[in-house]
Amino acid sequence: MGKPGAGDGRRGDAAHARRQAIIDGLLADALRPVFHRPPSHDALSPDIRRAIDRLLAKAESQRRRCLTYDDLEEALPPRDVSAEDLEAIFWILAEHGIEVEDGEA
Repeated sequence: MGKPGAGDGRRGDAAHARRQAIIDGLLADALRPVFHRPPSHDALSPDIRRAIDRLLAKAESQRRRCLTYDDLEEALPPRDVSAEDLEAIFWILAEHGIEVEDGEA
């Protein structure tokens, strides 16, 4: 027979690691700025929704996961676009696995 509680240390370490991972995740969520919460597509203005739809369609038609800043510029409405609108566009594209980069797509 082994020592009493010999296996308890490993179980305790694993339980501690699981608890720590949960705590780390909660802290990361709590420290994440509010503007990093995903925007609702429906809450965006119609012209920004159309821009996003055009960008998603272009990526799909090219079967690519990357668009260029020129693609983004072409899709944007002909008005001043707010930082929040741009952030929403980048967030939604990222949710679809699409990046915007310099260069040719």
